[in-house]
Amino acid sequence: MLVSLGGLSVITNLNVKSADFAKNEVNSSIPGVNPDFSVNTFIALTVHNIIQDLTCLIGGLFFFIPSLLISALNAYNFFSIFLSWPFEVILYGILPHGIFEIPSSIFALAGAIMLFKTELKVIKGIISRKTTIKEQINESQYLIKDAIITIFIVIILLVIAGFIETFITSQLIEAYAMPQIMEMV
Repeated sequence: MLVSLGGLSVITNLNVKSADFAKNEVNSSIPGVNPDFSVNTFIALTVHNIIQDLTCLIGGLFFFIPSLLISALNAYNFFSIFLSWPFEVILYGILPHGIFEIPSSIFALAGAIMLFKTELKVIKGIISRKTTIKEQINESQYLIKDAIITIFIVIILLVIAGFIETFITSQLIEAYAMPQIMEMV
């Protein structure tokens, strides 16, 4: 079974010894227990999420297909968590950082749409031969600028989400949701 809490995943077997191991691994991400692990977790989570959202955003340059796939997978993961985990785990383990991470993914998708729109304008200009590629890009500069601003918004939101997920979510889970998690294991 895969227990995933606050970005920390631990593979466990369905027995008491493994449940204790999973609980200890979750506890090791709490600040003060092993701060190096927490900083490493923060960096790894933040970098992973930034790469995922920027990949979604840049996917707008590839006819929006990668952006749709990434967004569909994120939506599937999001809703499967809501359907399979107890309310306390969602409340204390997902929502605190999800408040920032979910809007970040929405901004990334919006940036992908902006880039896709720019791409379509350039293609349309090439096909019609009424304007040059450079003219179409200049005409779409506001979309490109907005996509660049979106990148910065995404990064800021994900740094905040990563901090909360690493340093706060683990404490909330330990304090309020650990009994429900141990029942599942």
